[in-house]
Amino acid sequence: MLVTGMGIVGPFGSGVASFERALREGARPFTVTSPAVSTRAGYIEAPVPEAVLQVAFGGQGRTGELHPRLRKLGARAPLAVQAALLAASEALWPAGAALSGERIGIVVGGQNLTHAFEQEALPAFRQEPAYVSPSAALRILDTDVLGCVSEAFDIRGEGMCVAGASASGNVAIIHGARLVCGGQADACLVVGALAELSLFQMQTLVSIGALGGEFFLDAPHRACRPFDRRHGGFIPGQASAALLLESAASARARGAEPLGCVLGGGIVLDAKSGSSPSVDGEVGAMRRALADAGASASHVSYVNAHGTGTPLGDEVELRAIAEVLGERCAEVPVNSTKVVTGHCLWAAGVVEAVATLVQMRAGFVHGNFNLDDPLETPCRLVGRASEAADIGVALSNSFGFGGINTSVVLGRASDSRA
Repeated sequence: MLVTGMGIVGPFGSGVASFERALREGARPFTVTSPAVSTRAGYIEAPVPEAVLQVAFGGQGRTGELHPRLRKLGARAPLAVQAALLAASEALWPAGAALSGERIGIVVGGQNLTHAFEQEALPAFRQEPAYVSPSAALRILDTDVLGCVSEAFDIRGEGMCVAGASASGNVAIIHGARLVCGGQADACLVVGALAELSLFQMQTLVSIGALGGEFFLDAPHRACRPFDRRHGGFIPGQASAALLLESAASARARGAEPLGCVLGGGIVLDAKSGSSPSVDGEVGAMRRALADAGASASHVSYVNAHGTGTPLGDEVELRAIAEVLGERCAEVPVNSTKVVTGHCLWAAGVVEAVATLVQMRAGFVHGNFNLDDPLETPCRLVGRASEAADIGVALSNSFGFGGINTSVVLGRASDSRA
C-alpha cells in the first residue's frame, strides 16, 4: 500500500517541511496555561499557533483550485476542522493527475472532538438558549470533520470516523489500507483529527494520574520526558495529520510519486476496560502487524514508540519492544515523537506515521531530547540529539485506554511487499 501524499499542521507550524525541521532540531513548542478552574497552578500543552490558522483562512494561504472552497468551509469552523482541512490539502495536492472523487475514501481517526467547542458555547447558551446557532447541530458531531473534508475536496467514495482512544490514528490507517486493498477505493485519505481538550477533560486526566508537567511550569520545554526517570505523565499536543494511501496501479496511472508505504498493521485488545497497559497486548499488536506485512523482527530497523512519558506506560512498552525484537533490541533505535509534538491523542498515530516516513526518507532519527536519565532497558533509546540512520522497515506504535493496542509497519516506497 503506497503513501502518495502527506500533510500535517501542529505546534511547530504547518507543513511536512516544518515538521522535519522540528524533528531534526528538537523544537519543543510547549507553553503554560493557567485556567481559572483547575486543581493545578497550570497546564503544559503544545498548541497549534493561532497565526497558522489566521494566515491559512484569512486569504493568504496556499493557492489551488479548491482553496476558495476550503477557506469558506474553514473560516468559522472549530479548530479540529480547520486543522484537518490544512493537513488534507497538503496530502492531496502533490504532483500527479487528480484522483476521481468516487474512487477516493476518507477515514477520520478521532473521537470526542467537540468538548471544547461545547464548553465555549455554554455561557451564551445559558444566557439565551434560543440564539444557539443552527450550525452547532453539525459542529457537535465528530462527523463534521469527515463532512467538511469530503466537501472541500469533492471526495465521494466510502467514508467513516473510527475511534480507538489514543490509538485512533493507527486504527484509521489500518482501516484506510483495508479499503484500498479490498478494492473499495483506489485511494483513501486518512486524517488524524486534532484533539482540543476542554477543562473538564484536562481535569479527568489529572485525576486519573495521566497528565504530567506540574513540576516543569518554569521550563515547559522540558516537561515531556518519554523514557526518562523524571517522567510524570503525558503532555497534550495539538496536531492534525493526513496520509493519502493509494494502490500501486492508481499511483502509476496518475504519475504520483510514492513517498513510502504501509506494509501492514495489527490491532489487539486486552479484554480489559481500564487504562493500564499490557505487555502481552502490545507484543501481540506488533507481532500481528509484522505478520500482516510479511515481515519479521529481523527486518525492523526503527521503532517509533507510543512513548507517552507516563511511568507505567513507558516501562511496559520497553518490555514489549524488547520481547518482540529479541537480541536485536540493542541495535534498533527507539524514539518518541511526542517529545516534539506532545501527545496528540486521537491524531497521534497519523502524526507519528508522518514522522516515521519523514525520518525514513531523510535518513535520520530524531532525538529523545529530554532523555537526561534513561530508564534501564536493553532497548537502544536514541539519545538527546538526532542522528543519522538507515531506516528500511519501521514499527509505529499507538496504544489507547480501553485496552486497545495497535502497531503499523511502514517501509520505503521501493519495498517489494507494498
